[in-house]
Amino acid sequence: MSPVVTIDLSDEALAKLDDALDTTLDDIAALERAWLGNSATLTVLRNGNGDFQDRQVFLYVDDELWGKVKYGRPVSREIPPGRHKVRAFNTLFSHTIEIDAIPGEHVRLKCTNGLARGGWIMMVIWQVAALKVRLERE
Repeated sequence: MSPVVTIDLSDEALAKLDDALDTTLDDIAALERAWLGNSATLTVLRNGNGDFQDRQVFLYVDDELWGKVKYGRPVSREIPPGRHKVRAFNTLFSHTIEIDAIPGEHVRLKCTNGLARGGWIMMVIWQVAALKVRLERE
């Protein structure tokens, strides 16, 4: 006897199974929100390949300084649900995005601090690197 069991399901049975799975996942998400309470979590990670790792990036959430986002070290904190303004500033360029957080959600943002367009030319000619900072939701 083979230990492998195969089951042939009709399209209708697969659709019912898919619906049941979606409902279960929605229920799990609702339970997680109820368990975690009335807060969300914001994590900003800076680990891109093209990132200039030694340049500092300051992180502001709703105009409050959270500190520096260092390469490879995520910054994470609880935030109240709702709309928030997140700003990354590398002392030359700044990038701001707005996020909507729902209760129990873990919002993850990726921060990159790399060369702007034409940055290599500036480095070769003037030995100055203009690093552009970006935030994007994962």
